Amino acid sequence: MTRVDVAIARRLMTSLCCVTAFALSACATTKPTASAQPPTTPSAAATQKPAPAGAPPAAGAAAPAAAAAVPAVAKPLPRLTATSKDGTKIAYEMDGTGPALVLVHGGGQTRKSWTESGYLEKLRTQFTVIALDARGFGDSGRPTVPDAYALDRLLEDILAVADAAKAPRFYLWGFGHGATVGRYLAARSDRVIAAVLVGAPFGAPLDGVVKDAITGMRAKWLPFVQQQMAGTLKLDALSSSDRTAWDAGVPVSALALGAMLDFPALEPAEIKVPTLWLIGANDVSAMENVKAYEPKLAGTKVTLKTLNGATYSDSFGKSELSLTDAAAFLKAQQ
Repeated sequence: MTRVDVAIARRLMTSLCCVTAFALSACATTKPTASAQPPTTPSAAATQKPAPAGAPPAAGAAAPAAAAAVPAVAKPLPRLTATSKDGTKIAYEMDGTGPALVLVHGGGQTRKSWTESGYLEKLRTQFTVIALDARGFGDSGRPTVPDAYALDRLLEDILAVADAAKAPRFYLWGFGHGATVGRYLAARSDRVIAAVLVGAPFGAPLDGVVKDAITGMRAKWLPFVQQQMAGTLKLDALSSSDRTAWDAGVPVSALALGAMLDFPALEPAEIKVPTLWLIGANDVSAMENVKAYEPKLAGTKVTLKTLNGATYSDSFGKSELSLTDAAAFLKAQQ
């Protein structure tokens, strides 16, 4: 493997470890059954009218962070629910005061990841922060039909959350998979004011080792999902590890990530709004993409900024690295 292949593999492992850790956590609190039903969609939160964007939050501050470095706050935020165009329930939470800022997490993460890494604590003083769970993750619905994870469905989810949060226009910040999805919204929707895209490429959403691995992940689990839909799946025939993964929702995550294989390529010139493209300087695979696309940024609305010393995981996990540049960029767009 080349140096770039190794970096891509490590990046993929970061995402897959997030998926696995989340899945195993869910499995640990749910007793496996012999039913051939897939993990059920979490029940919708009690109906509650969200406050208008820019209004003070209805509840206390963000949920307590997992890491000691993140300041503790009084109460967890209430889980709110939007209904996407196809009927899928999308969980989200709101906090803060100011213009609406929608946060879209990376693969294997949830809306809580923003709180746990310290973003919400900083951003809520300047924005009404709206953090959502992408479908297939967290408390959002988990359809088992592959087409449910098509790009148009994911974009509809973000807009449905913005509608429920009374945000006719909004700023957008995405990381990893969330940034990959977010770039299409920045290219297609007049509702986005400006965007921050962290750790996402331009061009095709997947290539190389990552594309191969996600192709294999989807190929492994799609037949099981199809058997379940046909009523022919025999869970007792699965290996112990596959059964654990099934009960924990890994097949749904495979469908969600695998959907990117069908997303179209996107060029910087297609972006319609001011956009900050943040890439870790030590994210070798992403820097290869930067080399290919930096010459194409002239005359576009995309501004590139590399984060010194940051790997792919650092570009999210070490929030101070991206917060400084992103906050200044967003402030300049107001």
